[in-house]
Amino acid sequence: MSQIITLTVDADGIADLHWDDPARKVNVFSPEAIDAFEIHVKRIVSDNDIRGVLITSGKKMFHAGADLKMVDGFFDMTAEELWAVFTRIMKSFYTLETCGRPVASAINGHCLGGGFEMALASHARFVVDNPDIKIGLPEAGLGLMPGFGGTQRMTRLAPWQEVTDSMLVGTIYDVEKAHSLGLINEVVPEAKLLKVARDWLLANPQAQQPWMVRGYRGPAAMTGFDRYFHGLNARLSRDGADTHPEQKLIAEAIYHGLQMPIEPALRLEVRRMVELLRNQTVRATLRERFFGQAV
Repeated sequence: MSQIITLTVDADGIADLHWDDPARKVNVFSPEAIDAFEIHVKRIVSDNDIRGVLITSGKKMFHAGADLKMVDGFFDMTAEELWAVFTRIMKSFYTLETCGRPVASAINGHCLGGGFEMALASHARFVVDNPDIKIGLPEAGLGLMPGFGGTQRMTRLAPWQEVTDSMLVGTIYDVEKAHSLGLINEVVPEAKLLKVARDWLLANPQAQQPWMVRGYRGPAAMTGFDRYFHGLNARLSRDGADTHPEQKLIAEAIYHGLQMPIEPALRLEVRRMVELLRNQTVRATLRERFFGQAV
């Protein structure tokens, strides 16, 4: 099996889901990594000796998100092929957060894009106390959108209006800001990161996502929800939604998704992502902004 991700279980039943791709300087979701992640999640679900899962990284950067060369290749796929890829990732994340064991992420460096979406699918996130660490979903800055559940989980965890505005332009946060928004459970010294996260797992065997708790009331039930999105739609139309299709689709995914339970909301996000990746002008934007290729 690929060594991009390994899974080891200690005597207390804590599984270390460890990212450390030997062929890359940073951890990313590549086709091989997606395969490995899916295999390990299936083992987590089926192994009764596992009592908790700790997601860790052997790199200085916790996770950089999706491999952008892979993303560039998505534009050559059919809608059916894209749906198959993204639903695999969506199902793996959803399976992990509903596996019946607590899941925590021990974030030791930058945690961005799909890497942060993976962390959002865990029940708790612990981050090293380092002002240089950046956290968030920068996809819109490349003309893309979150496609691994970010539009749904981030807006359910943090003040939804503020993080919606952030996603629309690809804002990333420092550790202090991410913590103040509720996206991070605790900021800890580097030497204590793994112990604090592991202790949390042992102390919270019944952990679940807030939106899985009976009686949960999401943002769609809050005063001002429709008014905010009516104003946002007007603003996007005024500013030229055609020139920023990622913003329109992010807004649609959030507005409609927050009115649904999480599972259909995640499928809705995938549909919007597939729509975005079928737009070749988006590919041109990605190539120009990231690869420096004028198209």
